Amino acid sequence: MAEEKNQEQPQVIVGSMPYRVSMAEVDAYGVMYYSRFFELFERGRTELFRALGIEYRKVMQQEQVLMPVVEAACRYMAPVVYDDLITLETAITNIGTRGIRFDYRILRDEAVLAVGFTQHIFIDPQGRPVSFGKKVFELLKEKGLIKEGTELDDNEGESEDVSKKLKKLINERMEEN
Repeated sequence: MAEEKNQEQPQVIVGSMPYRVSMAEVDAYGVMYYSRFFELFERGRTELFRALGIEYRKVMQQEQVLMPVVEAACRYMAPVVYDDLITLETAITNIGTRGIRFDYRILRDEAVLAVGFTQHIFIDPQGRPVSFGKKVFELLKEKGLIKEGTELDDNEGESEDVSKKLKKLINERMEEN
């Protein structure tokens, strides 16, 4: 039911990319195969980091940090078909010291076709959890998306407050631009 709550909350869109659906991505009925949505989500995350000036591969290699998905969901609301020109919107909706959450919307014109999220943890190459959220937080602060004086709490229980603060600050930044 978390997905339903997520739909009711206003999305903070910090990345958007157009995408044309190819024949290879649809089933025999001409509808995009369900697992392809998760591939789009991955593209959205990568492009979001790129748009923010963060080279995901370079940062993760230098820091020896991996970011596996530990939870994912997608709610399909209308079919996506061959040759549709869709828009994928990606938002960072929560950063904790040991994890990050992205929310996604897929649209055709103004119609919402699907919504979803992925939750990731930060681990080292041996699979042990690491505190990397502060580094991501600082990178976003350096890019001007988070104002000075805002801090990421070490307490994971307070991650909802951090999420709300981040959404507010990103909204303010987007309004300025």
